[in-house]
Amino acid sequence: MALPVAVSGADYGSGPKVIQTLLLDDSAFDRARIKRFCQRTNLSISLDEAGTIAELQEAVSAKAYDLILIDYRLPQGDGLQVLNFIQNTELNKDVATIMVTGDGDMDTAVTAMRNGCHDFLTKDTMDGDQLRTAMTTALQTAQINREQLAQMEHQREVIRQGLTAALMDDKVRGSVVSLFKDQVDEALAAQEARSRIFVPVQDHSDLEALLVSLSDDDEFIFD
Repeated sequence: MALPVAVSGADYGSGPKVIQTLLLDDSAFDRARIKRFCQRTNLSISLDEAGTIAELQEAVSAKAYDLILIDYRLPQGDGLQVLNFIQNTELNKDVATIMVTGDGDMDTAVTAMRNGCHDFLTKDTMDGDQLRTAMTTALQTAQINREQLAQMEHQREVIRQGLTAALMDDKVRGSVVSLFKDQVDEALAAQEARSRIFVPVQDHSDLEALLVSLSDDDEFIFD
């Protein structure tokens, strides 16, 4: 893997932080070409290079990146496999990603986007302007996704705390237990009806035990 190389654009000056970027491509020629395009984006970029999937795996396990450019066609696999690996790493699971391929295969583009890639470029038509647009779009989209995920996690925690507080009230707790009992009774009745036509009956002893625990003040514990 090549050492980081600063490829800051001429008019970026001392603006926002340097974009920590990783480029995966098995072709040294294509890596050099994309590096030149990075210089024409007028973005401040620190570029690490990986020529193999193994080098990328080592890089993303050791460093958090802002953006990763992924070559789709690789000797040991493809870009979708690499994307999946990145999304399951601790440091780069929510990094901005761009899939790069040698042709304009729209099926590949659609598949990549559906699998969580933030943008798509073709080598044949790529230039500095296209790369800049893709980079800024991917970075913005990844940031929005992170903010939405954080908001959802916050909402879940608020709901959990609210439910816990509500269930501490005896009246609310009794209503919940009563509703749950009715649903379990309906499920048991349906199972009994199905058993008459020789459909295997599921064991609901765990549900009954849960009802007992919900009704027992000493056993009802909030985490």
